Amino acid sequence: MLRKERSKQLQQSPTPTCPIPEPGPPLPSRTGSLAAEHADPARVSSRQRLEVVALLYSSCIAENLVPNLFLELFFVLQLLTARRMVAARDSDLEPSQDSLESPLFQSIHDCVFFAVQVLEHQFQILSYLDKGTLKLLAENERLLCFSPALQGRLRAAYEGSIAKVSLVMPPPAQAVSFQPETDNRANFSSDRAFHTFKKQRDVFYEVLREWEDRHDEPGWDFEKGLGSRIRAMMGQLSAACSHSHFVRLFQKQLLQMCQSPGGAGGPLLGEAPDVLNMLGADKLGRLRQLQERLAAPPSSGGPCPPPTFPGCQGFFRDFILSASSFQFNQHLMDSLSLKIRELNGLSLPQHEPGDEDGESDVDWQGERRQFAVVLLSLRLLAKFLGFVAFLPYRGPEPPLSRELQDSIVALRRQVPPVLDVRALLQQGLQAHRAVLTVPWLVEFLSFADHIVPLLDYYRSVFTVLLNLHRSLVLSRKGEGEMCPLNKLFLLAILGWLFQIPTVPEDFFFLEEGQVEAFEVDTAASECGLDCVPVVDQQLLYTCCPYIGSSGRSGGFVRKITPTTTTSLGAQPPPSGQELQAQLAQAFFHNQPPSLRRTVEFVAERIGSNCVKHIKATLVADLVHQAESLLQEQRVTQGQGGRDPDPAHLLEILCSQLCPHGAQALTQGREFCLRKSPGAVRALLPEETPAAVLSSAESIAVGLASEKACAWLSANITALIRREVKAAMSRMLRAQGPDPAARGERRGCSRACEHRAPLPSHLISEIKDVLSLAVGPRDPDEGVSPEHLEQLLGQVHQMLQCRQFLCPPAEQHLAKCSVELASLLVADQIPILGPPTVHRLERGQARRLLLTLLSLWKDDFQGPVPLQLLLSPRNVGLLADTRPREWDLLLFLLRELVEKGLMDRMEIEACLGSLHAAPWPENFSEELASLSRLFLAEPHLPEPQLRACELVQPSRGTVLAQS
Repeated sequence: MLRKERSKQLQQSPTPTCPIPEPGPPLPSRTGSLAAEHADPARVSSRQRLEVVALLYSSCIAENLVPNLFLELFFVLQLLTARRMVAARDSDLEPSQDSLESPLFQSIHDCVFFAVQVLEHQFQILSYLDKGTLKLLAENERLLCFSPALQGRLRAAYEGSIAKVSLVMPPPAQAVSFQPETDNRANFSSDRAFHTFKKQRDVFYEVLREWEDRHDEPGWDFEKGLGSRIRAMMGQLSAACSHSHFVRLFQKQLLQMCQSPGGAGGPLLGEAPDVLNMLGADKLGRLRQLQERLAAPPSSGGPCPPPTFPGCQGFFRDFILSASSFQFNQHLMDSLSLKIRELNGLSLPQHEPGDEDGESDVDWQGERRQFAVVLLSLRLLAKFLGFVAFLPYRGPEPPLSRELQDSIVALRRQVPPVLDVRALLQQGLQAHRAVLTVPWLVEFLSFADHIVPLLDYYRSVFTVLLNLHRSLVLSRKGEGEMCPLNKLFLLAILGWLFQIPTVPEDFFFLEEGQVEAFEVDTAASECGLDCVPVVDQQLLYTCCPYIGSSGRSGGFVRKITPTTTTSLGAQPPPSGQELQAQLAQAFFHNQPPSLRRTVEFVAERIGSNCVKHIKATLVADLVHQAESLLQEQRVTQGQGGRDPDPAHLLEILCSQLCPHGAQALTQGREFCLRKSPGAVRALLPEETPAAVLSSAESIAVGLASEKACAWLSANITALIRREVKAAMSRMLRAQGPDPAARGERRGCSRACEHRAPLPSHLISEIKDVLSLAVGPRDPDEGVSPEHLEQLLGQVHQMLQCRQFLCPPAEQHLAKCSVELASLLVADQIPILGPPTVHRLERGQARRLLLTLLSLWKDDFQGPVPLQLLLSPRNVGLLADTRPREWDLLLFLLRELVEKGLMDRMEIEACLGSLHAAPWPENFSEELASLSRLFLAEPHLPEPQLRACELVQPSRGTVLAQS
């Protein structure tokens, strides 16, 4: 039918209006049974006005001048996928004399054109969407007709995206394991209270199991089925300690069942594991994908659904409502508030692994998972805290009269908040942890009643959130700015909060003068979470599932045709690895939680250390082999009269060395087997039973080996290649930039034993001497002339042996030597010796300068920045000496000319540029006299000139003429 309809449309329009797509990898097509009106770019009316309106609308979205970014995106996608226009009244179609007042969207062509224009401006937001939504947009035919360029960009984004979001199906609900630290007899007032709590615990899990079995049955009601049993159970918890223990159990069970991303969906898979295991891995994966599509909750709430309790969360909400216990609610609020403060103050990852630190990927992935777990836990706890805290005040509608509303506000102002969210929000913003604090605060405020935004306390909180929303501009980039996905995440949850009915509609559109001034700094500091990419697409869609509504806002729905499959038959039993995982879960379930945390911590650290150990041993050995092979290859190809190609050499080396990376897995397992048991024994209590200790050690070895081998399998080849490439680049830099330069540069002789000091060590030594001259020092600090001579001798030795010297290090060393010469000329280096002698003798200073001149002329092969000797900063050092002596400077300038290191014209230019600097009057006169004296007679036999001699014209003239 679609082909017939398309052929009819092509016959009606002889010239195709849509460009033919370029050949490329085909995208799956979607078909449907509903016919849509054809959109033609040639039939767009008021094209220029639509472009202006689209630009203005896109600017409002980009500058966060709309409450909800994804609501606007939802609207634009609805325009793009609209089927047809609804016929309007004739009075609405009357043309207006003023073109600015005439309606714009009079046809489906105008709507699609406007939508495509907006999407072109908002491509940055589209690029952050998940792979499925990008696929829907890339295969949209209207988008191809109106903007082939945008369709190509979307296709490229779809093919390069790895942001595939999936719903993780949770396992069946399990009971919270026994907590010996808090649930033993010593924590109860009497035996009766202890046994009562144990009975109520059993009743609680009976109620939970019954809800799991019957809540999907048609007509089953929670209150009718379980309400009386819950209230009877709560009636027996008379003592305060019993309420406290039960609230702790209730909270732990809430986190265990609803903390995971799939916890909102309920136990769908896993009810019949034996049947599912018969499918095998491939078919089970397909079944999971089909189940995600069928079991995912429909987006009936649109892009701004009201706050709800999906899946297992509904049990805990109905339990609170059916219990109707003030004591239980109060203890629950206290416990939730304490846990929120504890999790909100946790120290979380605050650094991103660099490109060169490949071994830190294991740590970074674990830290990112830790952030996601903490964030999801905080949002869940804050949701129930807000639900219980505002439960007595919630109603379907706000107060009808203004007088009643004012009286309620005056009364509610006297009630202290259950949690000081304003202080926590300000602390989070100041510490640049908004990406952690704001999400759970939004969950808490989403259950507020209509009076809460009118209270001064909470209104200030909403004001801070509004200012934060306005400051999160996605197009703003720079060093220290918040990560883009972190910004998009905060914009999504804040936009959802501003659309909740209890928030006044006009609140978002207040003028800036009406909003309380509060500085919100989105530039994340180096030690803040906001600058770390802790949010990915999976976490974004988990916390904001309504974003997926934009991907299902329109378009066609693919029909799923069921097909028969072969008989399942008997399948092999589960593999040994699966059995070990199941046994480990059963083992931890019967042990204290601290044991599991200890084993997981050991496995995480040993796995990370294993990667570092492999890099320091196996990879380092392969790099040494690569250096030897590189020397051989260069010699072989050099004898053939042709210059070796670095890229070709790299491929040869990698082809020979990368296969040795397979040894990393064996060495990694041996490392984990050798290190894990000792770490577990060191961290667990000495009273741990031998059987438990042995099982914990085995599990730690398995987990550490799994983590390390998983990373090594995926990255060892790239790691070897990167290290070999770095070593090769280092050797090529040491040889010189090109063959001609390498022919001119000298290396160490064949008889050299390469025992010269390292360049980095010598640079540090010289910097220590320079720091003594320019920084604050004690009277006892100083350097001896012998140490200076020894230091320059080591520099000479290192410049003769160039095994570890690269051009950047040589350049830096040359600059440090020039700075040292400037300090020698100005006599600014403190010398160790008697209290009355803290200056170098003139002969010692001249010997050191002659050594430096020899190094500059004979040993340094790169350019030496000798012009720095006559820079204003270095010449200004002479102004601090009393009396001023210029003989060393004249001596140095004369030797520079004699040895050919600088010519007279260059020195004359440097001296002339010094006159433009703002010097004291007497110093300027001395400097001018020095210039005239040097230019008149540069070959004076060792002049001993002081400042008084330079400022007396008669003696200067005599000296110049003698």
